[in-house]
Amino acid sequence: MKSSDCSQNFPGARPPLFYGWVIVIVCFLQQALQNGIQYSFGIFFKPLVADFGWTRASLSGVYALSMICGGLFAIPAGWLADRFGPAKIALICGTLIGLGLILSSRITDLVQLYIAYGFIFGIGTGGVFAISSGITARWFYKKRGLALGIVSAGVGFGILIMPPLTEYFIRAVGWSSSYLIVGITALIIFSATALFLRRDPKDIGCLPYGAVKSEPVDTGSQGQKSYHPAFDGGMTLGNACRTLPLWLLVGTAVLVGVCTQMIFLHLVNYATDIGISPLTAATVMSVIGIGGIFGRILVGSGSDRIGNMNAMILCMAIQTASLVWLIFSGELWMLYVFAALFSFAFGGEIPLLTLLVSERFGLRAVSALVGLMLLASRVGAAVGSWLGGQIFDVTDSYTIAFIIASAASTTAMIAVIAMKKMKKSLLTV
Repeated sequence: MKSSDCSQNFPGARPPLFYGWVIVIVCFLQQALQNGIQYSFGIFFKPLVADFGWTRASLSGVYALSMICGGLFAIPAGWLADRFGPAKIALICGTLIGLGLILSSRITDLVQLYIAYGFIFGIGTGGVFAISSGITARWFYKKRGLALGIVSAGVGFGILIMPPLTEYFIRAVGWSSSYLIVGITALIIFSATALFLRRDPKDIGCLPYGAVKSEPVDTGSQGQKSYHPAFDGGMTLGNACRTLPLWLLVGTAVLVGVCTQMIFLHLVNYATDIGISPLTAATVMSVIGIGGIFGRILVGSGSDRIGNMNAMILCMAIQTASLVWLIFSGELWMLYVFAALFSFAFGGEIPLLTLLVSERFGLRAVSALVGLMLLASRVGAAVGSWLGGQIFDVTDSYTIAFIIASAASTTAMIAVIAMKKMKKSLLTV
């Protein structure tokens, strides 16, 4: 049986494509919505400051808490999705995202925002990336890089659409009603799309895309068998945690989180600080969305040719160069150049982290391991986003923050290069 010849196993009308591509579309939509909302938080900064008089550091703390809560929930969400299937867990996550936003529309003090957005919304975001990346990897043996690139392109698409739309809503109906509208929309879309998720091709009686049927392979897990070693073989979470490459990837994810979220959260603020209008500043985020789409798809597919590690090093080099450029960027066109380069590089890094995890450790615990990567990046994101706001409150400038972001990106690139050159004998800790 060919890997794509399983449409007769799916209830209802015969689908025209391998069902894995349906999974890709659904995960793309969920990534677009969750990340588009999350990366629009900076658009709410100045309206909230104007209404409540909070500092940028205190508002950055709300975002930082959402990052930490999402990261902490990513590992159990990935484990639960591996064990019980992604649909139920994705539905729970979507409900928490919608509820957190709806409650954010009703807040009257900072503590309430920390609870509604930082805690409830943050926990909901934790499962989306781990689930979508994990199950996409399971559905594809060949073209896995392309599939993950398309799914991750949802992040860029969300950033392209949501910040300008959010700015329009805030101008039209205010920040409170904007949160309410977005929250209800998120609740509906996540609930609907979760119904289409399937854990892996075995659920509908077929193989991963590009896999060929062979003799059953013992996966070493309670005597269960698999049609193909790429199906669900590999290390357990515990065994993977005893290897040095995993912790190098974790460190890389932390540093990437520091430098990227320090930028994403404060870029609109920086643009308006230097005299750019809020609506025009939101279009800088849209450029980030466009660049992210190209980065995720092109780097995801290109990694199938040049290798995942080489692709990651290339992305890190471009990202570092763009951050150095940002330090000297004081005009709109310079911000557009930065946004295009930075987002292309960051966009490529997202699918590459999942590819490196599945390549090195297999698919048995892929969702949980991707969740660990998300936790690491969220910890870095919490540090970076809060530190950016604190630096501005102290210095009335983002220059030092941008220098720190450049240093974090450079260190992450060095870690990836070291991992590539490491001898096999040094890989286990």
